[in-house]
Amino acid sequence: MAALSVLAAAPAGAQVNIEVRQRRLLAEAARDGNLDAVRQRLNAGDSPNQPDLDFRPAVLLAAANNFPEVVRLLLENRANPDGRDRDTRTALMWAVERGHSRVVEELIRGKARLDLDDRTGSTALMIAAREGHTRIVEALLRAGADKNKTDSTGRTALDIAQAGNKRAVVDALRR
Repeated sequence: MAALSVLAAAPAGAQVNIEVRQRRLLAEAARDGNLDAVRQRLNAGDSPNQPDLDFRPAVLLAAANNFPEVVRLLLENRANPDGRDRDTRTALMWAVERGHSRVVEELIRGKARLDLDDRTGSTALMIAAREGHTRIVEALLRAGADKNKTDSTGRTALDIAQAGNKRAVVDALRR
């Protein structure tokens, strides 16, 4: 009887492994910027919101690695632009930190929420101010980011830019 229950459990376990592998295939393709593979996985029925094994959404992986075309494709297929990683960071935050302005533009067009904060209370605008990405700061402001929002220490994006001596960012935030 015990042998039968082990055999009966095998197909269910195999199904889980297949699902995990499929999720990883989409995420790996997005992480690597493989537009054709992402398109194939989506056409095969994979959800654009399935995370990789570290619970990072495919759109976040594509954004962090500067693949705007993959980001656009995932968003066109209803990927959540605001999916988060374990540190509660979004695709927009990753793209902003790394200075990927084309990805930032795609995420803004895809209706990413601009004023979400991570576990430290930092928003995408605060991250852009800290990193000195003036063009991204300007794009976020044009899109409606709240420059008066404060992080968990009470600092605004302007405070962060001033502390980091990011003069061009300070000027953009003061306009």
